[in-house]
Amino acid sequence: MSGTRAFLVRRLTALLAVTGVAVTTLFAAYYGVSRNCAAVSDRSTPAILQVAAAIDALHASNDKAKRSLTGPTTDVEGLGEDYRNELSTANQSLAQAVKSTTGGKEARQSLLTITGLVSSYSDLVEQAYVNRDNDDLRDAYLSYATAMLTRDDDGILARLGIVQKGQQKVLRTQTSFGGLLTFAWWVLVPALFLTLAVLLVLTQRYLRHRFRRLVNPWLIAATALLIAVVPLAAFAYQTQERLASAGRALHRTDIGSSGGETAKKVAATMRGTHWRAGAGGWIPLGGATLAALILIGLQPRINEYRFQPR
Repeated sequence: MSGTRAFLVRRLTALLAVTGVAVTTLFAAYYGVSRNCAAVSDRSTPAILQVAAAIDALHASNDKAKRSLTGPTTDVEGLGEDYRNELSTANQSLAQAVKSTTGGKEARQSLLTITGLVSSYSDLVEQAYVNRDNDDLRDAYLSYATAMLTRDDDGILARLGIVQKGQQKVLRTQTSFGGLLTFAWWVLVPALFLTLAVLLVLTQRYLRHRFRRLVNPWLIAATALLIAVVPLAAFAYQTQERLASAGRALHRTDIGSSGGETAKKVAATMRGTHWRAGAGGWIPLGGATLAALILIGLQPRINEYRFQPR
């Protein structure tokens, strides 16, 4: 094998190897950013908002139950529509949270247990109403109901708080960039594509000098194709910014009372991330095209030395 042919074979091998590593790294880095867009929009957001709404509704229901049972209109109005509406909201929110929880099997089981405890809490409040004419019994039942709701260790609200913390932990994982992605986007991807660009430019200079041809259109096209990494990096940055913004919106303390507004804000923030995530599907095709351009650009020059003497 002649020296020129050996050099070209080595350069082709190096170009294809670097192309494979660079494209694979880019695909993994892009997928790492965009993989959680659907999970944040479709699962984490509703689950977190439903649990927050249940917490707020249970707080409100207990306050309204106390006012109803100790007020002067208890015999006429009973526990009142406000109490029953808040309790109904809590039950509906819990039912939805069970379906969409992001905390896995453990969180789902906790929510099912909490749903049963809310039913027991409601029964105690009803017993307080039944015994409304006996101040001692009424207050005792109401105290039991309040304790079941607010105990620090195993109360309903404490259990919901644990579920909520688990959901927020999952959300932070879904919306954070992380050290590995930071290294990939700031070091690996730029280094690999810069190395590939330098190799392509040096190869074209060698071919121009060795074969006396002004340009190699296939290698020029391959070099130009590398520019596609710039919009992909921009898409990844925009997606991460939107994920982080959604995460901040869902970490606010008032999301239970403004669930509808927060849901709309998150939906508006995440709008556009799905098609950006879909752009990652073009990376393997772009990589295959890049490899094909390199192969077509170099293989004819290698073939010119196929029958050269050793």
